[in-house]
Amino acid sequence: MKKYLTLLILVSSQVLFSQTKDTITTKSGLKYFLTQEGNGKAIDSGSIAIQHYTVWLSNGEKLDSSRDVNEPFAYEYPSDNLIKGTNEALSILKIGDRGIFIMPYYLAYGEKGDSYIPPKEILTFDIEVLDTKDNSLEKELNKTLYQNYKQDSILKFQKTINRFNELKKDGFNDIWVNQYALNGIGYGLLGKGFIEEAKEIFILNTLEYPNSSNAYDSLGEVYMKLGNTELAILNYRKSLELNPENKNAVKMLEELNHN
Repeated sequence: MKKYLTLLILVSSQVLFSQTKDTITTKSGLKYFLTQEGNGKAIDSGSIAIQHYTVWLSNGEKLDSSRDVNEPFAYEYPSDNLIKGTNEALSILKIGDRGIFIMPYYLAYGEKGDSYIPPKEILTFDIEVLDTKDNSLEKELNKTLYQNYKQDSILKFQKTINRFNELKKDGFNDIWVNQYALNGIGYGLLGKGFIEEAKEIFILNTLEYPNSSNAYDSLGEVYMKLGNTELAILNYRKSLELNPENKNAVKMLEELNHN
């Protein structure tokens, strides 16, 4: 499952929209208000923003939350792999800040939506910035994977795996590491059409994080793209076993069992 951000307050989007005091609307159409003000600095461009988030659909249904699994989400800011609304939210927040961000569809997943997000869907995020780091596993591995990528078009996949093993052996030092790092690498490969390589990364992620519902959800997705229905179902079932609240796994299993 793609990850893009998460948090806490169990309220519907309708309630959030009715909140007007201190609500700010930016030029892009993003609406937000802060629920907590920290004492930290702004997020520097190129740094890794470590955050907790929760996201709801416009009908009030909670879509995802890093707090539910007690594991912060981290990503380089800014990034083309984050939705526009998230990039803008991080440009507003400082370390220690927390806020509610209501994102029009054109700042979220657009007119078509995503596998579990309806078309033209308005999303509501609760985001808290916990800290920043200069480097992350995903950022470090991308240096190997895509160095001179446009010039020579050679996918340095095995070198990337070797680099991962080197960093792991050294204890990763001051690099931010969690399950979403390899997950992001896998989706980067998937987006460029390297499905088999993405599969190997997702398999590695399940080995590194055997109790991660998200890791098995992603592996199920890549097997589905490869047309391997049996293994897709197996991994979605494992994901659902680890997290019975994984609505994406429920939806995918329904689709796969009807095909």
